[in-house]
Amino acid sequence: MSPREPSYRTLRLLCANAVGMAGFLLAFAVAREFAVALVAGAIMAAIGYAASSAVVAYASA
Repeated sequence: MSPREPSYRTLRLLCANAVGMAGFLLAFAVAREFAVALVAGAIMAAIGYAASSAVVAYASA
């Protein structure tokens, strides 16, 4: 990757953050347990970060 090509790291982190927050809120609403919701949010954030490649591909096109 050349220095002029954007890495889209911020976009990936924003996607992961949005998915993680949604997963946390949904899990907390269902389970009413903070620890369960925290783990679910972290797992969803990791999935969101991995899935953000589609968003990055759209942004770079």
